[in-house]
Amino acid sequence: MKRWNSSPHPISDIRDWQRSGRLEIRPAFQRHEVWSDAAKVMLMDTILRAIPMPKAFVSSAIREGQVYRTVIDGQQRISSILGFLDNKFALESPYRGEHEGLTFSQMPEEVRNEFLQYSIDFNEAIGFSDDELRETYSRLNKYAIALTKQELRRADYPGAFLELAESLAAHEFLETGRVFSVANRRRFADVEFVSELVAGLLAGPQEKREALDSYYLKYTTWEKNEVEAVEARFLACLNDLASLFPPGRPINSMRFKQKSDFYSLLLAIDELRAEGGSLDGISVEELRMDLRILDFLIEPESAASDCRDYAIKCVSQANTYGSRRWRMDFLKVILSGSYFRRPPIGDGATLVYRIATGDHGPFGEPAVNFCGVCDAEVTRGQVQEVGWRKDSQVFQIHNVSRLHAECVNRDEWYVISAPSSDVSLTFAHTQVQSSLI
Repeated sequence: MKRWNSSPHPISDIRDWQRSGRLEIRPAFQRHEVWSDAAKVMLMDTILRAIPMPKAFVSSAIREGQVYRTVIDGQQRISSILGFLDNKFALESPYRGEHEGLTFSQMPEEVRNEFLQYSIDFNEAIGFSDDELRETYSRLNKYAIALTKQELRRADYPGAFLELAESLAAHEFLETGRVFSVANRRRFADVEFVSELVAGLLAGPQEKREALDSYYLKYTTWEKNEVEAVEARFLACLNDLASLFPPGRPINSMRFKQKSDFYSLLLAIDELRAEGGSLDGISVEELRMDLRILDFLIEPESAASDCRDYAIKCVSQANTYGSRRWRMDFLKVILSGSYFRRPPIGDGATLVYRIATGDHGPFGEPAVNFCGVCDAEVTRGQVQEVGWRKDSQVFQIHNVSRLHAECVNRDEWYVISAPSSDVSLTFAHTQVQSSLI
C-alpha cells in the first residue's frame, strides 16, 4: 500500500545506511552535485550550531528483509554530510569558529558525537514506482521558488562583506530615492547590487557579477579599520549624491536610479574623490543642471551621438567591464567641472563641445546660439568655439558659452575649439587636473 511516513533520523543512521549499501544518493533523475565548497562548509556549521534544516525526501523498499532508501530530494545536503564524515573537506573559510581548519575526525569526540546525533526530518515514500518517484521529484522542484544567487550567498558566505553590504543597502538615500523596488529588497537584489558597488570600490569596475563570490569569500573576515574605510568611502559618495539629487529633484525622477547609471555614477564619484576632487564650498546647481541635461539627452535615438553611445552601453553588454568603464569616464568628464573646478581637456573637451553645440537644446527647446562676448547670433557655418570666463567657479555644460572665434580674448576665457567630427571617444587622452582653483 502506498503511503508517506514522516520521521526524524540522526546523521548516524544516514551514515549506517550508506556504509551498508542501503542508500542510493543519486538516482537517475537527480542532478549532479553542484554545491560549492563554501556551501558544504556552511551546512556543517548549521549542524554544529544545531539549527534545523529543511526536510529531506526519500523512498524506501524492503529487499531480502532489509530497508533500502533512495533520495528523492536532499541529495546535495546528504552528499555533503557524508563527505564531511569521510574527511573529504575541512571547516575552512567561510566557517568561523573554534573548529576552523579541522576535518570531522580531528574534532573532539564529544563534538563528533553531537554531530552524529543531529536529526534530520525525512518524508519517506513507501510503495511508489520509479515513475511515481520521478513525478514526486519533478513536483518538488517545479513548484518550489528557486533561490536567487544572492540568497545562496547569504547562506554560503556569512561574514564581514555580507554584513557591510546589508548595512549599506539600508541607507536612507537609497530608500528615499527608491533606488530599489520592494521586489528587489524582498529577494536581496538590493544587497547584491550594493555588493557589486563595494567590490567596485575595492578593485574598480568588475565584469558583471562573476567575481562577487570571490569577494564574499575573501572578506568573510575583515579588519575593522579596513571595513570602516570602505564604508566611509561609500557613505561619502552617497552624501555627494544626496547634494546632487535633493528632495525636490530626487534621483528616482531621473535615469540615474537605474542600475547601470547608478553603478557608473557612484564609482565615478569615488574615483574623483580619490584623485582629490571635492564638492565642498561650491554651488552644485550647475552640475545638477548638467545631470538634467544628460537625463534628457541619453537615449538610444538621441540627437547627441555621444549620449546615444552612452545609452546603448546601458543596454548592450551593460555590465561588461568595457561598458562600465566607458560610462564612468563619460560621467567623470561632466562631474570634473565641479569636483576640480577646471575645464575639460582631451576627449573630455570633445564631449563637452559636442553636447554644448548640438542643435537639440538641453531640454528640447531650440538651441541658444548667441555669442557670449558680442551677443550676436552664432549662425550655422560660422567658426565657433565654446568656453568659460576664467573667473568661473565651475565648468559645466550648463554655464558654457558659445563664442565667435574672432570674439575670444584667450586671456579672459578658457576655450574649446571645434574637434574633428569623426573623433570616437575612448577617453584615453582625457586628463583631469587635480589641483583646485
